[in-house]
Amino acid sequence: MNGHQFNKIQYKFFAEHLSKDLGQVKSTKSCEWIVSTHRLGRIIDGIWFYTEKDRVNIINLAKQQYGTDLLRDPYPEKRGRIENARLNNNEKLNSLAVSEEFVLVNSLQTLQLNQEKINITEINTLGVYLNANKINSVEHETIVLVENLAVMANLQFLMLTDAAKHLKEAIWIYRGDVKAEQNTNRAYKFFRRFIGTHQLICFSDFDPEGIFIASKSGASQYLAVSIDALKNFNVKGPEQDYYNQIKTVNKLSKDPNLSVECRSLLNAMAIDKKTVKQEHILAHQIPLSLFEIK
Repeated sequence: MNGHQFNKIQYKFFAEHLSKDLGQVKSTKSCEWIVSTHRLGRIIDGIWFYTEKDRVNIINLAKQQYGTDLLRDPYPEKRGRIENARLNNNEKLNSLAVSEEFVLVNSLQTLQLNQEKINITEINTLGVYLNANKINSVEHETIVLVENLAVMANLQFLMLTDAAKHLKEAIWIYRGDVKAEQNTNRAYKFFRRFIGTHQLICFSDFDPEGIFIASKSGASQYLAVSIDALKNFNVKGPEQDYYNQIKTVNKLSKDPNLSVECRSLLNAMAIDKKTVKQEHILAHQIPLSLFEIK
């Protein structure tokens, strides 16, 4: 983020106080920012003082940065660069990162979106990136949110129990990475758009954090290994993931809405001190079942 530009909190703060034009206000971090970054006004004994010239300069600064009238216009929400280019010579001004507009989707059959069928060829086994803003309808009855990218390239190798066989007809969407250049926000927003109209399922790692992700995702069901499968799962190397997620275990134990099924899965992990990553599920062909989340 550009430290010289108003963020939403700063913009709203100055819009509110400069409209009153009192010449002084109790100092806040926004005041500290405008003084240290733009040398506008001064802070004395916890009070930010500003002159009429400072006031005019702050209003002009907002106009330079966003093309808005600070005292009349709301904080400009970020837009895609193409949309920005229609309105401003600087297409990057307050724009979303290009990746934020897109979601990675895949299917075992064909993608059925916007009343059209899109064939996924063998060369596109990872799926395709689509602009989420351009997807008006999803003709799949089920949408699966996937935690790890490896799953997206290997959907055909998932072992689905009879209760989950219908997921072969689902659309699968990658949750995204927890990093700036490809954050998870867009996938979650897209996924939650279909609460109430589609069956929403979360497929995450079989560990406390995976259940937590599922519980907060907006999904109604969790695609996971069974307790029996967990007991029979053994790989070389020490198990550290469960111990590293004790804080998440505690958070889940206090969630009054967590289903009996998910509590049973969590208890099984606690007894055996085992977790199963999605990569293990693929590598060992572990059957997957559906469990209610709430």
